[in-house]
Parts: sequence; C-alpha cells; structure tokens
Amino acid sequence: HDELLTQLSKVAALTVISRTSVMGYAGTNTPLRQIASELKVGSVVEGSVQVIGGRLSVNVQLIDAATDAHLWAERYDRTLEDAFAVQSDVAQRIVAAVGAALSGAERQALAEAPTANAEAYRLYLQGREYVIRPGYLRQNLETAQQLYERALALDPDFALARAALSEVHGNMYWFRYDPSPSRAARQREEAEVALRLAPDLPQTHVAMGLAHYRGRRDYRRALEEFRVALDGLPNDAQVWRLIGFVHRRLGNWDEVVAAFEKATQFDPRDADLFYDLGGNTYRFLHRYAEAVRAYDRALSLVPDLHVAAVSSGWTYVRWQGRLDTLRAVLSRLPRDAELGELGTRAAQHGQLLLWERNADSLLQVLAMTRAGVFEGLHFFLPSSLYAAWAHQLRGDRSAAHAAFDSARALLDSVIKELPDDWRVHGARGLVVAGLGRRDEALREARWLQQSVVYREDAIAGPWVAEVRAQILAQAGDVDAALDEIERLLARPSWLSVHTLRLDPLWDPIRDHPRFRALLTRYAGR
Repeated sequence: HDELLTQLSKVAALTVISRTSVMGYAGTNTPLRQIASELKVGSVVEGSVQVIGGRLSVNVQLIDAATDAHLWAERYDRTLEDAFAVQSDVAQRIVAAVGAALSGAERQALAEAPTANAEAYRLYLQGREYVIRPGYLRQNLETAQQLYERALALDPDFALARAALSEVHGNMYWFRYDPSPSRAARQREEAEVALRLAPDLPQTHVAMGLAHYRGRRDYRRALEEFRVALDGLPNDAQVWRLIGFVHRRLGNWDEVVAAFEKATQFDPRDADLFYDLGGNTYRFLHRYAEAVRAYDRALSLVPDLHVAAVSSGWTYVRWQGRLDTLRAVLSRLPRDAELGELGTRAAQHGQLLLWERNADSLLQVLAMTRAGVFEGLHFFLPSSLYAAWAHQLRGDRSAAHAAFDSARALLDSVIKELPDDWRVHGARGLVVAGLGRRDEALREARWLQQSVVYREDAIAGPWVAEVRAQILAQAGDVDAALDEIERLLARPSWLSVHTLRLDPLWDPIRDHPRFRALLTRYAGR
C-alpha cells in the first residue's frame, strides 16, 4: 500500500493522500463519501491483498466517491516475485481511469522495479512501516535498521533500501540516540552508494539531502537535493516536510509555513507533521494559540503521542506562565513513556520541579531514577547537576558543591567522546559556573558562541543562545547575559518573559533593572 502511494505520487497530475492519513480508515465502516470529504479527494482506491504460500492475490477497484460508481476494477493472481509488477500496473491503470496524462519520464518511473528479490522488497516495506510510525522513537528506528540491513544482505544493489537505511542512520544521529561521528559517516556512505546505484531515483536524492542536512548541517545543499527529489515525487508529503524543515533551519519562516500547508494537503492526518513542522514551528514563532491547535490535532490522530502532549504543556508555560497544564500532562504519562526528542518523563518532571522550586521533590525524583544523565535533542544534563540546583534552592552550599563536582567529572569524560556537541559544552558551562570557576564558564560560553549551531541554525541556535545566556548570568557577566536575552526576546526563539520569571537559573540577574525592564517591554512575548 505504501509503495502504491509512492508510485502515484510520481504523477504530477494527481493529488495523492499519504499512507499515514488513509490508514486510519482501515478496518472501519466509514462511508467512502465521508472519507473522500475528509481527505478532500474525488476518487478512492479500495483493495485487498492475500498471500497464500508463494501466491499473491490482489483485488483492487477505483471508485468515484460522489456517485459510488466503479471507474475501474481488476483482480491479480500472481507470484510474490510479481508484487512490484502488480503495483506498477495498478498505478498506471488508476492514472488512465481518472483521465490523467503520463509524461514519458513518469511512465518509465512507474515501470521500473526497485529489486528483483521479492524477500528483500518485503523486508524493505516492513522497515518503512516502522519508520513512518509517529514520534521518531528509537525502538522503531532500530527495528527498521535491522529490516533494511536484512534486505540489503539479500540484494546489495537495492538502492531504495540503501537510501532508507541512510535515513535511519541520520535519524539515530540527529535525535542523539547515537551521536557518534561514525553514525553520521554511515549515513553519508549509504546515501552515496544509493545515489551511485540509482541517480535518477528521487529517494536517493532525499537520502543525500538528509546527509547534508543532518550529517553536515549544510542546509542549502540539502535544499538543492530535496528540490531534485520533488521533480520526481511532486506530490509526496515527506519531501515537502523536509523542505519545510530546511527552511526552518535557514530562518525562512514564510516558506516553512507554506511547506507545512502543502504537506498537510497530501497528508492531512499525519500526527508527526502537525506536532513537529506545525506545533513546534508555531511555538518558536510565539504563535502559541496556533501551536496548541496543531498539538491538539496531532493528539486527536494519535492519542498516545506523548511528546505532543508534553510540548503542548510547555507551550502554556511559555505563553501564559502556567505550570498546571504541564503538571497534569506529566501526571497522566506512564513512567516509561518515550518522548522522542524530549527524552524521558523523568527528565521533563525534573525540569518542572526545578521551575516550581520544589527542591525536596526534585531530590526524591533524582533518587528514584536510574538515569545518570537526562538527555534529549537539545539537552544533556547530568542528574547530579539537577541535584546541585536542588541543593542551591535549599541553601545547602556544601551539598551543591559536591553535586556540581560530580557533574563536572562526568561531563569531562563525555566531552572527550563528543567534543563538538554543544549540549555537553552548555552543561559543562553551567557546572563550572556553579563551582565558581568563572574563567572556565566564560570559555564554554565563547565556545557556544563560535559553534556552527549558534551561528547558522535559525531554530536550534536560539537554544544554544539561551544556554549561553544562563552560563553568563551564573558566571556574573551580567551585561553579556542581558544582551543575549534581549536578542532572543526581539526575534523568534524559545524564550519568553514567563520562562525568564520562572527558571531559577536567571536568579543571579533577576533584580537587575535592565532585566526587569526587558520583562516589561516584551510582556506580550
């Protein structure tokens, strides 16, 4: 089913709704006319597939949703080795039945088989099933990697599987599940092989674009590759989503919103699309009401997409200074809930307790958790650092110093393995500032300022800038901290006056007249 949609997405004359949006109707009795209305389409393809032994039985029909008239129907009884030929024939028959015209290049693209090995093809499709599951969760990516590697063991020249495996390596690296340089190298190697095997295949250009994007942060070259892929897959929601992501890194906010709207046209029921490209973008732009609506839309589609619920809770904190929504969300989550880029429930709970200044409860949570580090896409914070902050809130300077020193020892070890990771440098800057080692803290602040993420990433750079400002505030460089805060408040960022009021890390400069003046000036942010 997924590959049939990919085939149809190659035809510029068609608008094709993506798999994540249509599979919600599978197994339901929803009337076709209602499905067509909700997805804004005129025709619906229905079908069934059975595999018995080595035989493949496919029934498929194309229906005019307004009249229930059958525009075309066919039954295929083939071997498993013929699976792709069936897909190709079905796609071409659908195009003809709706009266669309195929270009020569589109006809050739529909006819090309990606592999001659039926088992490799099946393993590839199974891997795709895990990759498109919502939440960017580590377990799904690891399962997909295993399936793609098994497919490639059967057919090493299977370019689609190479491209897909490259994407998984990139996701593992980008979401910091495996931030090692070797993981980024594997992403690029697989993309290069895929592109060499099939230079005309759109998916290989997607893979190379992602290698530029996630492996090298070369966003302009990534955009070039995605535009090449768009020529071959003009109606593919994933390509439009990636174009939106790149524009977000470049700070082209109108283009981000346009890409989001285009992607939702092709995939109106994709929870990740509404959560990430929608909700996270609107929150960053301080369009908080739109962010909440996007998160709510994601949750209406996938109620257990916990990362969207927590993100919505944080939106209310930044928007209205309310902690109660986030508190209620976390109280409902399973203790082992996976939160993707936000790490774990314990990490989010610890942050909430810190902002509530509930030192005793925070220490209790830290005592119960087994994690030595709370880690997510934008943070790498030892639990001992949280303990140090809790002891500071209690006024226990000796215990705080010991906890800061424990965090320092851990980070000094990690930074040898991840010398270019801004999260580790940011955490270390906060730690040495807590230890009173001002010069070291300021060196880490300078490192952050010189990092490529700070200088060239329009959406992640403000995370780095915020951490840098906290280091400066903790180290006593007040004017530099306030300069950074003012820049963040004056443009799209994750910072708001409410987070400045709540977060204890701003306590050293809280009574400064300029700090208070900034809170007043940007009260609406």
